[in-house]
Amino acid sequence: MTQPGATEAPDHSESTAANAAGRAQNAGRLIDHLFAHGNATRAELAGATGLGRTAVSGLVSRMLEAGVLVEPGGGDHARHGRLRLTIADRLLLTAGVAGDDAVATLADLDGTELARYEEPVAVADVDPRPANAAPLDALAVVVDRAIAQAEREGRRIAEATLLVQGAVVGTPELAIGDATLGLDPLDVVSALRARSDRLAGIEHDLAVPPTLRAAASARAAREARARSADGAGHRDEVVLHVAGDAQVSAAIVIRGEPYSGAHGLAATFGHLPIVPNGIRCACGQRGCLATVAAPDVVLAKAELQDFELTYGRRAAIAELTVRIADSEDRARWAWLDAALWIGRALQVVVPTIDPDVVIVGGWWAPLVADIDASFRDNRPTIGGGALGSIPRLTAGRSGDELGLEGARRQARDGLRSWLVSALA
Repeated sequence: MTQPGATEAPDHSESTAANAAGRAQNAGRLIDHLFAHGNATRAELAGATGLGRTAVSGLVSRMLEAGVLVEPGGGDHARHGRLRLTIADRLLLTAGVAGDDAVATLADLDGTELARYEEPVAVADVDPRPANAAPLDALAVVVDRAIAQAEREGRRIAEATLLVQGAVVGTPELAIGDATLGLDPLDVVSALRARSDRLAGIEHDLAVPPTLRAAASARAAREARARSADGAGHRDEVVLHVAGDAQVSAAIVIRGEPYSGAHGLAATFGHLPIVPNGIRCACGQRGCLATVAAPDVVLAKAELQDFELTYGRRAAIAELTVRIADSEDRARWAWLDAALWIGRALQVVVPTIDPDVVIVGGWWAPLVADIDASFRDNRPTIGGGALGSIPRLTAGRSGDELGLEGARRQARDGLRSWLVSALA
């Protein structure tokens, strides 16, 4: 208690926290510019970020001292040298299984893809194609090739992202509900480490530990960012993204950030039990959307199983879309049955999360009108049907079924946070 006549000591904790938050935000702006442009002078950073030169100079000094930035050849008293991030020459490694291929890519920090490696994966135990590798074995092969390429070029890797088609839950992170890797929880990082000596060998040198990400969230975040960038959407909108390439999946993006839910299970769309008294799903439930709309189910109904086994799933889906466009009876019937249940599932999900827009991606995108028709078939009539047009269903624009581009952006965001934390 302050005694009469005494002056109470001011509490500086709030102002100190505010200063730290402001410094972190400004540092992030400098880092973002350097991610995109590689290097810059202090004057260029001030012009690009809108920060005053004095503020930039002080922040740069702090970042140099913390080892976040380097100034090659600048000397201790340089003020006009070109600055770059200490990890500027490092690469992003992004890998996963999409369709019937394991894929690994190397990219610069600005997201520019430099190399891509693919290895066929068996889509069934009886797959007659030459390569009949299990998904994790094929994934280890392409990851090893990518790391070997980086080593040949004398480049180090900053971050390794492994993409899965299912949800990502728990600590350590586990994949669950992945139609390719298995529905049961799987520690993908550990499983891959056991198969890839090269990954195990570089882990100690990574800026951050290998990261497991949901491909659906990576795709959705990229679509939401693209909408905001070209004016089709706005930064604060809520986006629901649905697709059915490797499996029936969905993701929610809120204000530009993927929302995974309290347990990582948000928008596990494929296992929404939507069909009354439906058949039992591999997950144990009855009537899951996956049992009527998964790609293998639709291909089977369209009598394209043999085509898939001969040419692979990606080619089979391409053939299916051609047959649907040509109004081939079997293909059209198979698709419309799936579209009916996708629309009904959206009738449940949309009122629950109330998104601004539903983006339909992957091979479903050009067929969005069929899903929209099913969705609108049972909309509320209250208010003179005012709710009938809410929300909009629109076709996605990215053909990146694995979500590589979105994952690279998420990897950069993670590295950005890591660099900013070095200033704390």
